[in-house]
Amino acid sequence: MKKKITMLLLFAGSLLGNLHAQCNAKEIAKKCKSNLKPFSYDGFADNSFTFKDKAQTISVEFTAYAGQSYKLVFATSGFKEEVKVNIYDKNKNNPKRQKVYDSANGIDNLFWSFEPSKTGTYYIEYEVPPATEGDNGKIGCMVLLIGYK
Repeated sequence: MKKKITMLLLFAGSLLGNLHAQCNAKEIAKKCKSNLKPFSYDGFADNSFTFKDKAQTISVEFTAYAGQSYKLVFATSGFKEEVKVNIYDKNKNNPKRQKVYDSANGIDNLFWSFEPSKTGTYYIEYEVPPATEGDNGKIGCMVLLIGYK
């Protein structure tokens, strides 16, 4: 269906099965759905991770269709550290890759509305900072809500 977004999640590093259960992504999505208005809710994707001594990057891919309008809402749970969100038009191995969104820009830095000019895959990268002192092993969660109109 044209309005549905195909999601392919790529998890960076190894995640233990119980991390997903500790995220409670459904509850986060439920609380944040109102941020999608006036777009219609299409679904969510979640990534649980463990803070480590070094920064890490978590990747998510999504397909968007030309002629549709989308809104992405990013929500966090389980931590106070700032996770940066960048979205690219091509994968990290493509030398012609362009950044199309950077969460450091704008007031609504965790909302992104767009209308793709062509159908294609977009690449979201969450830049997770290193654990603060005493927080190594702490669990965090990023939830991506997707809306369309």
